[in-house]
Amino acid sequence: MRNIVWVILLVACATHTFAHVDRIYRLCAPFDTISEDTCYALQKGENEVICSRVEDSAECAIRLASGDADFGIFTAEELLLAYKFYPTIRPIFQLRHRDKQQESFEFETVAVIPADLTQISVPPHERLQNLRNSGFCHPGFSKSQWWNDYILKYFERSVNRIQCQENVTLIENEVRSLRNFFGKACRPGDWAAEKSVDTELKRKYPQLCALCDDPTTCSYKNELNHGHLGALECLARGSGKVAYVALSYVQQYLGRNESFQFLCKDGSVMPLSTINPCTWVRQPWSVIAAKKEIAETTPLKTKLSEWLRPPVRDDWKIALNSIIQEDKQMFNITENMSMVTYLSTGRDVDLTATESCGRTIRWCTISDMETTKCNWVARATLALGVAPKISCVQAESTFQCFRDIADDRVDVITIDSNYGYLARTVYGLSTILYSETEMDRNSVIIAVVPEPNDDNYPVKNFQDLKNRKVCFPEYGGIGWLSFVNTVRTRGLISDSCDYPKSISKFLSGACTPGIKDIDHSRTRATTDISTKLCSACPNESNTSCAANETNHYYGDKGAMQCISDGKGDLAIVEAGNIIDGTIDPNMFRILCKNGSLARNTGFKYDEFCALSVTIDSEVVGRKNDTSFKTDIVLALLKMEDWLGYRVNTRRPIHIYGKFNGTLDLLFKDTSSGLVSTSSQKKSIIAYKELFSHVEECSNGSLIATANFIFVVLIALYHLLPVH
Repeated sequence: MRNIVWVILLVACATHTFAHVDRIYRLCAPFDTISEDTCYALQKGENEVICSRVEDSAECAIRLASGDADFGIFTAEELLLAYKFYPTIRPIFQLRHRDKQQESFEFETVAVIPADLTQISVPPHERLQNLRNSGFCHPGFSKSQWWNDYILKYFERSVNRIQCQENVTLIENEVRSLRNFFGKACRPGDWAAEKSVDTELKRKYPQLCALCDDPTTCSYKNELNHGHLGALECLARGSGKVAYVALSYVQQYLGRNESFQFLCKDGSVMPLSTINPCTWVRQPWSVIAAKKEIAETTPLKTKLSEWLRPPVRDDWKIALNSIIQEDKQMFNITENMSMVTYLSTGRDVDLTATESCGRTIRWCTISDMETTKCNWVARATLALGVAPKISCVQAESTFQCFRDIADDRVDVITIDSNYGYLARTVYGLSTILYSETEMDRNSVIIAVVPEPNDDNYPVKNFQDLKNRKVCFPEYGGIGWLSFVNTVRTRGLISDSCDYPKSISKFLSGACTPGIKDIDHSRTRATTDISTKLCSACPNESNTSCAANETNHYYGDKGAMQCISDGKGDLAIVEAGNIIDGTIDPNMFRILCKNGSLARNTGFKYDEFCALSVTIDSEVVGRKNDTSFKTDIVLALLKMEDWLGYRVNTRRPIHIYGKFNGTLDLLFKDTSSGLVSTSSQKKSIIAYKELFSHVEECSNGSLIATANFIFVVLIALYHLLPVH
């Protein structure tokens, strides 16, 4: 009886202690916007909110939809992305900047023209065409500009439909159409994400810089406020007859000046003194959003108002207030509205209606999760105004993607650098962009020998490998190519383009998984060569030379097992794939690139010891179709600019990070950025040097083919009868 009383007392105490908490609400917290320290601060005291850490707002939307989080903070751009996939998420509070609490939108874009331009008696619907050859004052494109391309180009795309010319890049079609319509302009900043393309466009179309204060640099003298004041000065001095800028700067610079008017979408005009002027884009404020069921069936809205009602004293409430209202003020959204309804109060929600020249970029994916991420990224780029559009096409494997690219069924894929050789030699693909790799995560290839029981090393240098056996992770992989380059440049094999033949002459045998596989070679090595280069693979329980798990010696760890079992004298491996604690480094020693054995056992190396130190991945596509390839490059660089590692910018989805907890989707997580093929970064130059001989061989084959065709044609010409 006494025990029962104690239990009742304990339950009563617990009930009293937690009576204040109806439930614990989970706030999804993106890593780059809500710090870990702030999340910990939410746990102080008798808290009613905890953090649910997420990669970005895309994952936040996924968590809300699945019930793994209860509410989150979304910008208008993030809502625009999320609503397409999870329309049941509801905005419950608007977050207005403390200095702009009376403004209904975060910003509004307007077009301003001189009042005398409207004196010409034409119907309003024809007035937009009166802008032809009138001169255009644009705020410009810059890293500090918080308007994306969709917003910056909204006016010009609305008044002037792009005239598309075949075999011309999308960006040049756009620039040429602007020149043909407006005549002259000041359109500062980078028109293209690749510097060489941007420079060439400005050289070819100087008219679009002619109205700038400095036409040579295509810039305004007044660069404050992201070029908006410069554009208004361009308009005020009469250089151009229309300026597209933010409403707030018009009110600041021109006030109620009767010499100018707002130009509306339908061609009508309004005086600057108008209380509610016509706008082109109105950006809704950020919001606190929750899943429909949470928004409608729980007291979350009431609780948030209570928690953040001044004065805020509890530690956890102070932390929550710093997340939600650091520089903002909550405004209740009284109407139960969907994300679409909320967004459409200010801007177009149907982004697919945007027209542009050029083909759609077909991205090849190899899993359901990767396809899902691709669809999110494609939607995000659409909202950002990145063109051409991206579509996602799923295949069964990387090799199937290679075949589909070669056969023009898809256009691009990001590949591990391990497949760079096969992509080029077997499928005829080439680099679109290189992925910069984080410095400490480069692809490092090392040569490893087993540590003998005595000091008698069978292999002390690369010359000693003559008539010995080598274990490779995979035929055509970056390890294979690094070894071929090493022994070829040291004069141990010939300069022949037939690498399998040269290696088979040098070695007595090898384990080269995949050399008999059609995926790895459309023109398979001869039977005697492939047999010799597979001779070290079979053992008692395995007869395979395949590049998959049926071959116990496949992959980097498989190559290490190969030499551990005494099947080979040296293994070529990627260092990062074996340094994980599962392999005892004291059982092995590195054979350095300079031809000497490392002084000590283990996997310690430097750039002079490793056979190669290169980037970890690249984006590849077809070699031909130059203008479309440029379109792809510019689109991906622009995408990377907005969705990669950008300072002080919220990314609706992180293209390099995890997606819903999964790494290496679309891009490897080792990536830190995308760079052009002209990059001079050391690891990229090293990667290109690996393929220099491969490219020479490829070009030589083309020349030989061309010469053969030429000889045949000459012979046929002489055989034809003379009339």
